[in-house]
Amino acid sequence: MLKEKTYEKGDIVTVYLQTGQEILGKLDSEDDNYIVITKPLTIAMGPKGAMFQTFTVTGDSEKNVFFKQDKVISMLKTRKDTADSYQTATSTIITSDKGGLIT
Repeated sequence: MLKEKTYEKGDIVTVYLQTGQEILGKLDSEDDNYIVITKPLTIAMGPKGAMFQTFTVTGDSEKNVFFKQDKVISMLKTRKDTADSYQTATSTIITSDKGGLIT
């Protein structure tokens, strides 16, 4: 089967695992064995609706996490609104909703 390269390094992607867990993060790389995601997060339902939570409580998932291809059901480009929220949640840069200088 011919497999086309669909995503580029740095794209925000959603990976759906066999367990039903949905992971989103920055794509680092992909090969026949692994999908590598930087700063993976999951979605949890909180009192005010959906929110991000860390992929793992005890592991260091701030860098790259390897997901075995045979455990992945699908990988999709993350919706723009969710990708923007992910960028905000994982960025160390603080932005203003207003234009201009922050004083």
